[in-house]
Amino acid sequence: MPYRLKFNTAGCVGCYACHTACLDAHHGAEEIHARSFRTIRKVTDEEKGFSYEICPGCTHCGACAEVCPSGALYRDQEYGWILVDKEMCIGCGACEKVCPDHVIFLDENKKAAKCDGCIERLKEGREPACVSVCCLDVITLEKE
Repeated sequence: MPYRLKFNTAGCVGCYACHTACLDAHHGAEEIHARSFRTIRKVTDEEKGFSYEICPGCTHCGACAEVCPSGALYRDQEYGWILVDKEMCIGCGACEKVCPDHVIFLDENKKAAKCDGCIERLKEGREPACVSVCCLDVITLEKE
């Protein structure tokens, strides 16, 4: 059964809880320079007259998988997430260029890196880390 991460960016207050939870879920304490799969962007709201942070994250739309020449990016059939096979990645960066939310990047080894929807947590019956810590329900997990 495919899943979808939904984001209500208008409700985000920029608390960085999702960012911190992502780092905690995917990196050890020794990886002090690790990059979160949650992006933080500055947005100016003309109507309200202030700036705030939003964290759109990966919606697993599949744009990156469509352009991947090596097949390293693929859609998991059970959960619907777009995942990366690092062994197959050739580091061309095509995925990075087409991502509509700019949330996929090449890591220090020049391999594609992106949100995996915390697929291991889902397999254990738990929510993705970012969903579990979002107290405003800005990030939600939906079954299609």
